[in-house]
Amino acid sequence: MRRVHMKLGKKVWLILFGVVVVATGLALGITLNSRRSSPASSLGATYTVARGDVIRTIVAYGTVVPKQEYTFTFSGAKLKELLVSVGDRVTKGQVLVRLDSTQEELALLQAERALAEARAQGAPALIRERELSYNLAKANLENTTLRAPFSGVVTEIRQPTAATENWSLSLIDTSELFVEVNVDQLDMPSLKVGQRGTAIIEALPDKTFPVEVVKIGGRAVTRGTSTVVPVTAKLLSTDPAVLVGYTARVEITVASAQNVLRVPVSALVRAGRGWAVMKVTGDRAVSQAVTLGVISELWAEIKSGLQEGDVILLNPSRPASTPTPQSSLPTPPAGMPGFAPPSGP
Repeated sequence: MRRVHMKLGKKVWLILFGVVVVATGLALGITLNSRRSSPASSLGATYTVARGDVIRTIVAYGTVVPKQEYTFTFSGAKLKELLVSVGDRVTKGQVLVRLDSTQEELALLQAERALAEARAQGAPALIRERELSYNLAKANLENTTLRAPFSGVVTEIRQPTAATENWSLSLIDTSELFVEVNVDQLDMPSLKVGQRGTAIIEALPDKTFPVEVVKIGGRAVTRGTSTVVPVTAKLLSTDPAVLVGYTARVEITVASAQNVLRVPVSALVRAGRGWAVMKVTGDRAVSQAVTLGVISELWAEIKSGLQEGDVILLNPSRPASTPTPQSSLPTPPAGMPGFAPPSGP
């Protein structure tokens, strides 16, 4: 019986010892965790200042247009032969349409005979008059054969209607393609011919196409509630899958800074005529004035006021506004995702 009581006593002691160890471990773990917690955790979300790229872009929307286009109009009564169909690719000089040329051939023969008679008479003024008539008759005969003025694609053929007896044939030059977009007037001071960017064609969302600004309109126009300027960007690479008339989203890079100190724009607050951030020092945050460089929709380059590794508050409680070179960020069109502060570099 004594051996049984002794064994039970040892088990009780071991159980009590285990409980004490577990309790001590839990207490120690809680203490360690409390020491590891950030002293600024009660202040809100923070960001550690680091280096990265800041790229400012202008976003605009438009349509793909050809290098040039041309429309032939001719009388249905004179149509002799139509040699192309819609969608055909043609080369420069290729015959598209032949018209009846009976009258034009007769007029050329008459003009040729009249010119010969004038030369026989030797009167300079009469000779010049007959030469002009001959040249006109020759041109009219040549115009009865319609040739492609450039290599391209036949996009439309319209037959006569009750309103008109004329036919029309439209041709576009696809050797070079462009995107015509409307840029908000607030972004225009940053935009220049020669700047490059990318285009995303809505029908081909998995591809991006490099573009270059080649033309900026000289007049602003009203589109709905906005004032915009027409801008033309050239597609620097061609793809047969890109069709004239496709809608496109264009992003033009207007400023950039590589490997610079940067902070999310959500960390910036107004400080008089300048800008500041709330820098975390110990268990409190203090205002720190900063000088800004390039600013995008997400990031702001820090020229002075902060060092790499500094900790600042995101979305500080002080009233804030977001700086841009034009003092206001562009408003994304309907359906585009809204701004969200970045969570990482």
